[in-house]
Amino acid sequence: MDVLLRLRVLIWILVISLWGMMVYQYLGEDEKEIAVMKRIAPYDAAQPIPSAPSYAPAVSPTPAAAPTPAPPASGTGLKVLPSSEHLGPAPSARPTPPKIRRVEDRATPSVADMPAPPGFVRTTSRHFTVFAERSPASERFIELIESLHSNLMLDLAPFSPWTSSERTMIFLFKNQATYRRLTGRPVWSGGASSVRKHKLYVYESEELPGIIAHELTHIYFDGFFLAGAGDPLWLSEGMATLVQVERGLAAPNWLRENLELLEAGGGFPIEKLTAVTSTAGWPDAKVRLWYAQSYSLVRFLIRTQYRSSFYKFSAHLRDGRPVPEALYRAYGAPYTRLIALEHAWRYELSRSQMAKLGTP
Repeated sequence: MDVLLRLRVLIWILVISLWGMMVYQYLGEDEKEIAVMKRIAPYDAAQPIPSAPSYAPAVSPTPAAAPTPAPPASGTGLKVLPSSEHLGPAPSARPTPPKIRRVEDRATPSVADMPAPPGFVRTTSRHFTVFAERSPASERFIELIESLHSNLMLDLAPFSPWTSSERTMIFLFKNQATYRRLTGRPVWSGGASSVRKHKLYVYESEELPGIIAHELTHIYFDGFFLAGAGDPLWLSEGMATLVQVERGLAAPNWLRENLELLEAGGGFPIEKLTAVTSTAGWPDAKVRLWYAQSYSLVRFLIRTQYRSSFYKFSAHLRDGRPVPEALYRAYGAPYTRLIALEHAWRYELSRSQMAKLGTP
């Protein structure tokens, strides 16, 4: 009997040791990745603009194929990307008028096929072809986009292997007026992307690092789903916000307060959250909470679980499997239903809340 007891103790020690080694290896892998992240400096858009050459734009504003929803009233708009009051981990003291931008904004087919307008100068880097208005893209901008690309690949390399041999095209406008005139985008648009064409349209602003990180994520991550069923909106926007925050170091200024609402038990039932296909017409507070919860849920799936499981989950969704089935096939028990995922995610939020309460 004594021998059996010792054998059981030995087996349990072995099991616990193996489990500890796996956890250490998984967490250590994340620490190594964080260590190689490149620094993203705040982007100062106040640069002298050279005198413009005389040219007539070859592309006239092209209206969107579908009616464009009107932006919300001034002062209540959704700032999905950071304003000048929140650039990266530390706020900036320079006040600028708030900009309103909807993250669901995408380039229309006509804009996606837009050629380089006259007066735009081409610059090529390792992963990008940049068409900048009036003058070549600065070394500062090239360094920014290449650093962002390196950081984004820490999470998105499995979803976009084409980036090792193909370049993404960026159209960089000097200001919003030119951007709107040549793309036909509405006043609240801060940038547009064509996932299929690997094209990105942005203009010079202090919010540029966050905008580029967010939109590149849509190109790199959403492009993975083009060969099959599209990814659900919560997964697309949750991943884009996660990468923007943790790899682009540009957190939206509304994110923290909405995460606190979630930690206090607020938010959407998971069935309703995952069923959303558009937030058009929603009140801004509801939209912000939906984006924060999508971000938090994606972060739980990719940061607290195995990375390979998240890739399998995405692959099953691309193959057209329903979210509950894809979840179970990728993560296994206890994720047999969506409600099980919600319980596990809520538990993780409660742990974070308790940790903060215990912090002096």
